Amino acid sequence: MSDRKVESGGSFVLCVVLAVIIVLPLGGNVVAFAQTLSFTPAANFAVGNTPTDMALGDFNGDGIQDLAVTNSNDNNISILLGLGTGSFGAATNFSVGIVPRAIAVGDFNGDGKKDLAVANEASNNVSIVLGTGTGSFGAATNYAVGIRPRSVTIGDFNGDGKQDLAIANLTDNNVSILLGTGTGAFGPTTNFAAGMGAIYAAVGDFNGDGKQDLAVANTFSNNISVLFGTGTGSFGPPTNYAVGVLPRSVVVGDFNRDGKQDLAVVNFTSNDISILLGTGTGTFGPAANYAVGSGPFSLAIGDFDIDGKPDLAVANGGSNTVSILLGTGLGSFGPAINLAVGSTPRSVIVADFNRDGKQDLGTANEDSNNVSILLKSTLLAQ
Repeated sequence: MSDRKVESGGSFVLCVVLAVIIVLPLGGNVVAFAQTLSFTPAANFAVGNTPTDMALGDFNGDGIQDLAVTNSNDNNISILLGLGTGSFGAATNFSVGIVPRAIAVGDFNGDGKKDLAVANEASNNVSIVLGTGTGSFGAATNYAVGIRPRSVTIGDFNGDGKQDLAIANLTDNNVSILLGTGTGAFGPTTNFAAGMGAIYAAVGDFNGDGKQDLAVANTFSNNISVLFGTGTGSFGPPTNYAVGVLPRSVVVGDFNRDGKQDLAVVNFTSNDISILLGTGTGTFGPAANYAVGSGPFSLAIGDFDIDGKPDLAVANGGSNTVSILLGTGLGSFGPAINLAVGSTPRSVIVADFNRDGKQDLGTANEDSNNVSILLKSTLLAQ
C-alpha cells in the first residue's frame, strides 16, 4: 500500500493505492486493473459555534441527503440542505436546549416526515423538533432525562412499532429510556444503570432473542456495558467488557460476517479502536485494538473499497483527520489511512452526497465551526 497524489484539472486528490484487483474481459483477453481508493480534499460548509454531532436525513423530501448539526455554544441546530452534487446550501438554524451535544433522526409522529431528537448536556433534557417536510422544523418540546446527557439513540424497546429514545447520561452513570406514543410525544423517563461516565449508547440484538439491547460506552470506567432488553421497555443489569482508555463512542456491526453482532469502540486517550466480536448469545470476546489518529471521538461503518467487507471511519479530534481502516471480513482491520478535515472533528458520518454510488465522508468540526465533506472517487489504472 502506498500514498500518492494525482493532479486532475489543477486540483489534487489524495489517493491511497490498495491491493485490490479488478479483472475485466477485453476483446477476448483478461485485463487486470488496480483499484485506487481516493477522496477529494475536504470541502467545508459553515454551521454554528462549536458543532459536536451531526445526522443524516431528507428533510425537504427531494430524495437528497441533508445534514442536521448540533451547535453546542449556540444552543441550536443547523440544517444544511443537500444539492445532490456533494455541496450544501447555507445553514438554517433552529433553537433547542442548552449545550446540545448529540442528535438523531426519526419519525416520531408517524407522518412520514423526518423529525429530530437532540440531547442537551447543560439543560439535562432532550429536545424533540418535528419536521414539516419542507426543510423546516417546529418549536422544540423538551423532556427531562439524567444529568449531562451526551448521546441520543432511537429504538423500539417495547415492541409496539413506535420509536423510543435511549439517552446516555454522563454524570448519572445510566441510560434514560423514553417510550414514544407515536404522536410525537414521549412518556416519563425510566433509568437503567450502566458504567461510570456513560457517554454513548448503541442499539443491537446481541443475544438473538428479537428484543433490542443496548451497548453503552463508559468513558471513566474504560469499558462497555451491555444491557439486555426485556421487550417491554426495560433492561437488565449491565455486563461489562474492558476496552481502551476513555471510550467515547460505540457502533454495532458484523465485522467477521458470521451473522452475529459485534462492537467497535473508539478510545480517546489510547488513540485506538477496540473490536469485540460477538458470540450471538449476548457475550463478547476480548477487545482487539487498532491504532488510529490522535484524540478520536467517534466512528462510523462503511465499505470504502467496495469489497463487501465492513470498514471503519474514525474522527480524530486531536489530529484533525479521519482515519479509514479497511476490514478483512474476518474481524480484523488494516492500518489507518488518514485524511485531513477541519479543526477538531467530533463526529463522522458515511453517505453518498453526490449520488454517484460511492460512499463519501462528512465530519462536524468543533473548533472551525464547519462541516467537512470528502467525496470518494475510484480511479482505475491498468
